[in-house]
Amino acid sequence: MASALTYSKCTLAQLELLSSMSRETFRQAFEAQNEPQDFKTYLDKAFSLETLGRELAQTATSFYFIYREDALVAYMKLNTGNAQTDLREASGMELERIYVLKDYQGLGIGAEVLSHVKQMAREAGKEYLWLGVWEENKDAIRFYEKHGFVKSGMHPYYIGNDRQMDWVMKTDLRNLNPQ
Repeated sequence: MASALTYSKCTLAQLELLSSMSRETFRQAFEAQNEPQDFKTYLDKAFSLETLGRELAQTATSFYFIYREDALVAYMKLNTGNAQTDLREASGMELERIYVLKDYQGLGIGAEVLSHVKQMAREAGKEYLWLGVWEENKDAIRFYEKHGFVKSGMHPYYIGNDRQMDWVMKTDLRNLNPQ
């Protein structure tokens, strides 16, 4: 298990750090599997200061920096209501992004963050937590399955002009023995 993590809600004053962290973690995770120009187009749009600033301003969207001791090791993005990218049901919460810096992977941080997010969703009165995960990201799919998520559908996800498919995965938060 990871050592104690702390969570800090991102503010507009941290927009540049959020953009930098978003670009770096996404690059580490997916750059090698994507066409360079499509990948650059995606990074420049999805993680621009303008796009992230607009998302930060939405009341139904929250970004959190995650620290291990004093080191920034991960970040996440949560959506509720109409800010959700797909299901948009009041009873659900979307974990749109959860990224751990490469140097901190394999330390149990992802599992600890996921457990924390489930607790946040329960405390917000949500019945389920859902996310989208690239169908080619087999390690992530196994990770989410291990933590109680099941495939409930699919939706397209674009990296530049490259149309990829994401699995929509959900976990029920109403069970008595949460993972």
